[in-house]
Amino acid sequence: MTGRALVTGADGFVGGYLCPHLEEMGWQVVPAVMHPSEDSEGALCANLRSAAEVRELVAQAGPLTHVFHLAAVSFAPEAGANPLTAFETNLSGTVHLAEATIEHAPSARFVFISSGAVYGLPQFLPITEEHPLNPGDAYAISKAAADQYCRYLFNTRQLDTIRLRPFNHSGPGQSDQFVLSSFARQIAAIEAGDQEPVVCVGNVHTARDFTHVRDIVRAYELAAREGEPGAAYNICSGHAWSIRDALNQLLSQSRVEVRIETDETRTRATDVLEIVGSHARFSSRTQWTPTIPFDQLLNELLRAWRRRYRTGT
Repeated sequence: MTGRALVTGADGFVGGYLCPHLEEMGWQVVPAVMHPSEDSEGALCANLRSAAEVRELVAQAGPLTHVFHLAAVSFAPEAGANPLTAFETNLSGTVHLAEATIEHAPSARFVFISSGAVYGLPQFLPITEEHPLNPGDAYAISKAAADQYCRYLFNTRQLDTIRLRPFNHSGPGQSDQFVLSSFARQIAAIEAGDQEPVVCVGNVHTARDFTHVRDIVRAYELAAREGEPGAAYNICSGHAWSIRDALNQLLSQSRVEVRIETDETRTRATDVLEIVGSHARFSSRTQWTPTIPFDQLLNELLRAWRRRYRTGT
């Protein structure tokens, strides 16, 4: 059964995949953005940091069966540089939206997009939902606090919440602030003659759990329909991919010779050697498994950046 869903962050990277996927699956989608633009024409708009604006947003959305809350400060270094903004957006914004949902759409399911970052430094691998929450930076702390607030609302005020904890994910259209997209963009820029033949990298001696964004949004839609009320679910591939190997795969497709240089500004004090999650709980509930191979993800990223440099769009 599908429904009518409000999607915050509809103009973001994942929102740009989720909204059409929901429509394809038969949902009626009400997109919402934080900052209106030409690309967001027809979407509702509200500043998540304003309780009044968020109440008006949910009221304007009309009868809702679901709320997908994606909007956030999602880049950890940005959150670290501006922690107050991150907390006001990621935590206070979630509180405002949840309270407005209780007021205007009390029977709606509230699908909160948390993060695998809430677990912090792994105490065991793969990370399951039983792993303690131990967030290690401002972004993760803001997400963990909002995650636990949603749990509190389910337990005390009967808001039908589902908390999803996606691990790293990527795909065409992702900002080059993120590692795989950064590598692909730099290679495409070098090939186009817009950058010196140097790929700048951070710490490549780590491994992360990457999932294609199309598999991620498929999981979000399934969770909305089939997830257990009040549950938290990891959304991940269940495999750790070496950052160095990912870089080498992309470099093997480069049409020009490049060299690698380490940029200390791209490293993080909280980097850990390996992070990999388990999606067993979610898969047991919904039969979801990721289907898009990692090498296809890398190929699509590089093709997308090449197209942008070729067409200028």
